[in-house]
Amino acid sequence: MLGKVFLNTSVIQYLYPMGLIHILNTLFEEVYVPLEVKEEIERGKAQGVELPHLDEIDFIKVVGTETSSLIGIVRDLGKGKAAVILLGTENPGSLVILDDRLAREVARALKVKVTGTAGLLIMAKERGLIKAVKPCLDKLIDTGFYLAPEHKALILKEANEA
Repeated sequence: MLGKVFLNTSVIQYLYPMGLIHILNTLFEEVYVPLEVKEEIERGKAQGVELPHLDEIDFIKVVGTETSSLIGIVRDLGKGKAAVILLGTENPGSLVILDDRLAREVARALKVKVTGTAGLLIMAKERGLIKAVKPCLDKLIDTGFYLAPEHKALILKEANEA
């Protein structure tokens, strides 16, 4: 089992409708979302997006942050992504899960260990939590997850499904 992980909204938005939110509890010792992400999820639910009530998922802990220092660095980042990155910088050795390219670049520049939903699916397959990555990627793409064909091929190769 891996250590701490900090989640952005997208990974929850993608895993929950597929019935895979539980893999987070199996893969990680501690699963956190910043308050800003919880607020994004609540706004999404109010708009009809299929999202969970985080208070009903006992293994996800909501934590507060002070994101003002990061918000000023990258204006296009958004509060949720900035909060996830900030928590990653404050918790060396932890992992952050971000799907946004700019957010991932900022995290890497700050020496934060980062992966995305696809990387998480590969981890889940490696640990026998899912049988294959490809059907999950296909479902993600069907729901609007953008994945360039060459990136999909790389992900499937890494998952030994090429």
